[in-house]
Amino acid sequence: MLAALLEWFLWLAAFLYCLVKVFQKAETISIRILAIIMMILFTAFRAIFLPIMVVTLPLPSQVTQYFPQTMVSFLQWFAFWSFAGLLTIPWLFCVYQLVTHSIGRSRRIKTVLDEASAPKVVIIMPCYQEIPDVLMRTIDSLVDCDYPPSCLHIFLSFDGDQEDELYLNTIEKLGVPLTLDSYPKSIDVTYRSCRITVSRFPHGGKRHCQKRTFKLIDKIYSEYLKRNDNLFVLFIDSDCILDKVCIQNFMYEMELKPGSKKNMLAMTGVITSTTEKNSLITLLQDMEYIHGQLFERSVESGCGAVTCLPGALTILRFSAFRRMAKYYFADKAEQCEDLFDYGKCHLGEDRWLTHLFMIGAKERYQIQMNTGAFCKTEAVQTYRSLLKQRRRWFLGFITNEVCMLTDIRLWKRYTILCLVRFMQNTIRTTALLFFIMVISIITTSQKVKNLPVGFIAISLGLNWVLMLYFGAKLGRYKIMLYPIMFIVNPFFNWMYMVYGIFTAGQRTWGGPRADAGAADTKTTPQQAIEQAEATGDDLNVVPETFKPAAEAQKQGRPAAVPLQPSDHLEGRFAPAERLPGGWYQQANDSGLTLPNMLPRNPNAPHVPLHPRTSMDSFVSATSAGNSVYLPRRVESFMDPEDARIYHKQQANQKPAGGAYFETDHYSPYQLSTAPGKSPYHESVDSLSDDSTYQGHGKQPQKPPHSRGNSDYSSGQRTPAGASPLSVEFGQESLEVPKASHRPGARDSSGSYTSANRTGRSPLARASYVRTAPGEDLGIELQQQQQRSLMRDVSPAPLASPPEQPSHQRSESRDSDKKRRRRLTKDPPGSRK
Repeated sequence: MLAALLEWFLWLAAFLYCLVKVFQKAETISIRILAIIMMILFTAFRAIFLPIMVVTLPLPSQVTQYFPQTMVSFLQWFAFWSFAGLLTIPWLFCVYQLVTHSIGRSRRIKTVLDEASAPKVVIIMPCYQEIPDVLMRTIDSLVDCDYPPSCLHIFLSFDGDQEDELYLNTIEKLGVPLTLDSYPKSIDVTYRSCRITVSRFPHGGKRHCQKRTFKLIDKIYSEYLKRNDNLFVLFIDSDCILDKVCIQNFMYEMELKPGSKKNMLAMTGVITSTTEKNSLITLLQDMEYIHGQLFERSVESGCGAVTCLPGALTILRFSAFRRMAKYYFADKAEQCEDLFDYGKCHLGEDRWLTHLFMIGAKERYQIQMNTGAFCKTEAVQTYRSLLKQRRRWFLGFITNEVCMLTDIRLWKRYTILCLVRFMQNTIRTTALLFFIMVISIITTSQKVKNLPVGFIAISLGLNWVLMLYFGAKLGRYKIMLYPIMFIVNPFFNWMYMVYGIFTAGQRTWGGPRADAGAADTKTTPQQAIEQAEATGDDLNVVPETFKPAAEAQKQGRPAAVPLQPSDHLEGRFAPAERLPGGWYQQANDSGLTLPNMLPRNPNAPHVPLHPRTSMDSFVSATSAGNSVYLPRRVESFMDPEDARIYHKQQANQKPAGGAYFETDHYSPYQLSTAPGKSPYHESVDSLSDDSTYQGHGKQPQKPPHSRGNSDYSSGQRTPAGASPLSVEFGQESLEVPKASHRPGARDSSGSYTSANRTGRSPLARASYVRTAPGEDLGIELQQQQQRSLMRDVSPAPLASPPEQPSHQRSESRDSDKKRRRRLTKDPPGSRK
């Protein structure tokens, strides 16, 4: 009884404390009014449940004989119907979602996917001190997905720019020969027919690593996004295992579902736990994950939007996300003034960022839960680790929950969702009553007939029915043991909350520990947080030092952490608008790309002044401030022999999970058996050839697949002898990352015929653009200029000057040797 009363009091005190903080930090009068209303209503509802708890607890008869019978009957009646309503209404929402959305790992898409029909997915996977085998397991799960590999682009980003053992071990397993003393900051690797960009960024934490990766993606795909809106970005952790149909089912709901508006902006999937050793702790986690996501998030999804997009599995529409990127990646640690800010922006960053998206969305049901996209993560093995994990989740949850419930904009747009969340918070922690009842029956202090059987039947019965269905549908029969979780989990939740509140308050009442992470002129807030995490305690920090340290380091006062997203974010989280000519209006809201200083006429053909020169590529290669290195193909910095070894390893790799969607591809070094041909296919296409527009008006063909054969600058025209690479290599010594040749017939002029050429996107070679009326003339001019610059070279490091284009294939071995010697020369004007 004392434990239940303590839980009741602590939850009320913690929620009111956060509401008081919101009132103190409020930026508008509406927030203050809502905070006061929430305080009154929450206290009133919690006060009602106090006598209900008293009359429900299995107290001795010597005490209960003094209770008025009429009052006891009324309170029990009120408790039964209020709890029944609060449990049944969300349950019905969940059932509705299950009826309208199929659940399970079954394939949703019934048609055959190919490069022309499958949306493009870029995957951001930050990595920091991961176990090599675990990292490769995650990469293999991505490549094994039942999805065309040419439509996947994995960005493996290491949080640390040193070439350590993990980095070298990883690229070696990806097939890169370890023959060089150093490697570029960002390289493109073809692994099992899938393109993987491996990058090293200066250490700055997970969010910083994701930000740098996004800047790289934004550069690579900036041109592609002008004509397409089928690019999506998937955030995952480096220790997750994706289900084979996870990406496919994501794309079905977001883009390919028949009759959909194609305005879905963000989705999360079902994260389940996996473990090598089963125990009570891992069993409870598995059941809690399934129930918490398939039930609670399905309810939120049915009410308009999920309230948490976890970083372990979240997919976003790229054109909409880039408009929110500068707010999503903003560093809030240096602006934290107290523990409330720290809990909201760091411990609960996933909920805070979801709050941004909910405000940025234009309508309901654009931030949803996908019950067919599954992912596994490692379960916590020890109770101590579990306690710290849940304390972190609890403090992040409660600080963001009060911010959402005091946001009038959310109440206007997501009224039912906010109402359900508020009522669930009022009855939170009352589940401990069931645990106490079970103990009373075991100790024979009470009889079953004295217990509120109907109350228990409603609560246990409805949830158990769902768990039986989930277990049968997913084949996870152990979750059918839900009654164990129903009885035991309230005690664990009591421990999480009590431990979290007391340890969070301890640093205020008793002061921080001597080894607590504090920021100063030499220690940044991020370094202080990492110091605390290294000690195994997220709260072993002094957030009050973050802001003064940032002021001293930057010699200026940083802005305070906003209590709620700004008003100018409303409606910003939206897909790109398609113009009549087929172009997409990509506003420069990301803050990460150069603005277009001149207005563009979407109906006018794009004829560049210099076909291989663009502002984007020039700045990419010369701007030291950006410090984002565009990737170099592996072949561009290898000698021919190492390149042959690399391609031979590629040929021996296991096919990708979606390889059956595409035909076999030809390696640049594949031996030719045709008579009269040179031993190797060494021809490559120009980086900016005419294939982008060649497929107009025709059914897209499914070209032979080669992930390494893609356009690495997303349609940007770069100088013939240079590519948009890192500034560390110097502008004059840069080389074009080459695209491998797809063998095809040529006409008498030596150029490829349209029947054998298809368009190229940054991910694959198929074209997904539509030509606007009146554009044919400009396209012909552009094609003529591009054909004049097409070259035929080996995938060895490009060294030939741009003034020597060649399209003729040598038929003799002597000319073949001369060409090989020519490729080893230094280009004219290169630095020695």
